[in-house]
Parts: sequence; structure tokens; C-alpha cells
Amino acid sequence: MFSSSTSNELNDKTATELLDLINKREIGCVELINSCINRYEKINHSINAIVETNFDEAIKICETLDSNSSKKTNGTTSLPLPIGIKDLNDVKGLKTSYGSPLFKDNVAEEDDDVVSSLRRFSAIIFGKTNVPEHGFGATTTNPLQGSTGNPFNPDLSAGASTGGGAAAVASGIVPLATGSDFAGSLRTPAGFCGIAGMRPSNGIVSTNRRSNMWSPFDVEGPMGRTAADCKLLLARMAKSHPLDPFSKDPDGSLFFPAKEIDLKKLKVAISHDLGFAVMSNSYKDTFYSKFALFEELFEQTNREHMDLSKAETTFMTLRSIGFLGDFGLMEKDFGDELGEVIIKELEIARQLSSEDVAQSFLDHSEIVRKSNKFFETYDLLITPAASVTPFPHEIEYPSHIDEVFYKGYLDWEAISWGITLTQCPSVVINCGVDTNRMPFGIQIIAKQNRDAFLLDAAHSIEKAFLGIDELSRPFPNLEKLAAMNALTLT
Repeated sequence: MFSSSTSNELNDKTATELLDLINKREIGCVELINSCINRYEKINHSINAIVETNFDEAIKICETLDSNSSKKTNGTTSLPLPIGIKDLNDVKGLKTSYGSPLFKDNVAEEDDDVVSSLRRFSAIIFGKTNVPEHGFGATTTNPLQGSTGNPFNPDLSAGASTGGGAAAVASGIVPLATGSDFAGSLRTPAGFCGIAGMRPSNGIVSTNRRSNMWSPFDVEGPMGRTAADCKLLLARMAKSHPLDPFSKDPDGSLFFPAKEIDLKKLKVAISHDLGFAVMSNSYKDTFYSKFALFEELFEQTNREHMDLSKAETTFMTLRSIGFLGDFGLMEKDFGDELGEVIIKELEIARQLSSEDVAQSFLDHSEIVRKSNKFFETYDLLITPAASVTPFPHEIEYPSHIDEVFYKGYLDWEAISWGITLTQCPSVVINCGVDTNRMPFGIQIIAKQNRDAFLLDAAHSIEKAFLGIDELSRPFPNLEKLAAMNALTLT
């Protein structure tokens, strides 16, 4: 028989802790899913994180898992935990709306390869998490499902495009969520919501979901409360795929639980802007003041970064090519219904010359080579996770930072997409709160294909933060969210 635990205790635990309780049979899967459903019912309307549920199937799967628990001993690989799936991924029988009215009735006939991989490890699909329209935008808001509010202040952005997943994990609705990352779509929401989110190396989570299989930018990755949680989920997402040209076999150590490593042996570079990225003065100061509290953890630290002097032109050019591929033909059918962001991007893309494109391919290759060389000297690079504090989600993007106007809606997120260009794995973990008392995250980067090492290092840094008030992970005010939830239902 399973021992009992209160729902509050369960929902406030990390995925790593919950999996340990299930494997020890101290809690059951039905108890956990009911606890998550209860948390969803109490607070989801206040933040709009989950936009479609899968409760009937989830409960049946949990009942089966509990009834078979005495027979199965596969606890080292199974992941019988509720997981939120980003509403860009197909889940059989659920809608994949992409946050667009054009796809409001688009019911998936099959699981996509990421979801099917998770099911093989007994993962419990809780529901779909909110995204900006078509997955593009600076904040998670769309004309079909509305906006996702930050659990620490629902009037503010939860980031994008995995804002729904970040809000769901931060508020304890689910312990884990899947996401994808192009320009920071896993990392920015993690930073804004006080949790962990990882962009893996290309090919670790191989997939046939990308319309352009040759794109090096769009990768699938994990989201959880901690780096250890991200490692749990990434190990179950990782796989090869014959139609993914970046596909590779992951390091075997990825499949072991997160472990503490000796940080004193690491050489670490730090940078507040990677030499080119927009960064508010407030976040620059916060970053260095916090780093001063844990700098002595490492053998050596220097203010340095790889050469990203050509990052902006390179990224924007190659990104525009992707827009043409993804939405150029759709524009003929849907026109302005695709949304203002997509239409503007298509206009920009059509102004590029073949010389512009060719040069950007060459510059991107140079960035990757130089980044690889950089990590022959350093084990880690640490930066802020974002350039500004969470902003009202009604704002299209932070266009004015320290009295400077930025025309591009992705300028403020360069600290993330600069690293996208390097092809290096990157994980965001929480580092206390900023001067507005909102979560503050740091981004930790390692050499290509050192994903397991990166997550172990991030886990070790999180452990070192324990007991230091200025670096401790905050928790949202659930009573306030529940009260707001109740008002929306009356």
C-alpha cells in the first residue's frame, strides 16, 4: 500500500523527489495526478498556463501504473510523472493549435516523435501548455488562448515561447514540461519564472518535427524546477532519428541522475552581454553582484566570451530564411490571418540577397568554430538569463531599455540567441530575485555535446546556492493565485 501525502507537499516537490517517492512506493501515480489536477483547478485560471487537458487518459494510465507497480522494477528509466506538452507538439487526440485561430480545430491523429518517446518511459501527458501565436513572439500571448501570466505576478510576462510550460512548472501544476528553443524559448521563460530550462546540443533530441530538417536553430528540450529535473526529462527525450541530419547518440552519462562535481576544478568565463547583446544596467548590476557571492566556487574566473561580433546579422538573416520556408506558402492561403509578426518577418526576408544569405552561412560556421575553440580554455560560460525584468504581457516586446529604443522585437533577447548560434548546450537556473522581487536567472553554457556535464555542473551550482538568501529559489504566492483564480470563475 502507498502511504499518504498532502497535495501541497507533493506539488511543491521537485520531479527528482517525486520520482524517488514513486520508486519507493511511498506515493502512487494516482495520488500524484490527482494532486496536480487539484492544483490546476485552484490556480490555472489565474495564469492560463495549461490550455487543454488530458485528465481522463492520464488517470487511467496512472491507475494501470499503480496496479502494476509490484511487477515492474524499471524505476531507473521510467518517468511516471505528469508532464505538460508545448502546444507546438502533437499529442494524439488533443488539439495542436499553435495559439492560432487558423488551427483551433486541429486535432492530432498521432503523437509526434518527442511525445511518443516520452510515452515509452511511462510519462503521463497532463495537457498542452500555452504558446504565442505560431510559437513566435516576445511573450506568451495569442488571439486564441489569451496570455499566460507569470506566477509571481500574473500581470507580467512568463516569457516566450514556452511560457505556458514555465508557468505550469513554477506554480506546481506539473513537475515537468517539454519545450523547444530557437531564440531562447526555453531559457527566457525559465529565467522569468524562477525554474530551470535547457537548450540541448543539436541532435541530442532528434526529431522529424522541423519543417526544415537542416535548420540548426530549433531544438527540443526539458523544463523543470531544477537542473536535476531537466536531466531526468532530457534523458527520456534524447533519441536518434533517421530523418534528423543532426541526430547523434548522447553521452551515456546523460542517463544517470544529476551528480555533484568538484566546482573548484572548473575554469569559468563570465559575460553580461557576450560583447554585443542588449543588457539593461539593472540586470548587468544584479548579475555581477550575485556572481560575487559564488565566484569563489570555481578555480578561476575571467570576464571573457567567444567572438560573437557577427552574431546579429548572421542570426537575423538565417532566421529570415526559416520564416520564408515555414510561412511563405501559407501566406498565399491565409494572408494577414497569419498575424502581424509573421507578415513583417516575411517582408524583411524577401529583401535579402543571395550574397547576404551566403555570407551568413559562412559567418555562422566561423562562430561555431570559434566557440568550440573558446571551450578548449574554459569549462563554462555564465551570463544573465535575460536582459530585463519580466514586463507586462500586453507589451509586444521591451522596446525601450535604459532610454534606448530598439526596433527589433528580438533585440532584447540577444543574450539567448547569441548562444543559439554557437550550437552549445545552455541551461538556465534560478539565482534568487531581481530588484523588482521577480525571479532572476543565470544562463550556463558548455562545449558542444557536453550536455551531461553541463547539467551536473548546474546541479552543483544550485546545491551551492542553498542557504544563501540572495541566491535562493523563490516560490509564487499560491494563496494569492488561488484567490485570483476564484474571481475569474465567478
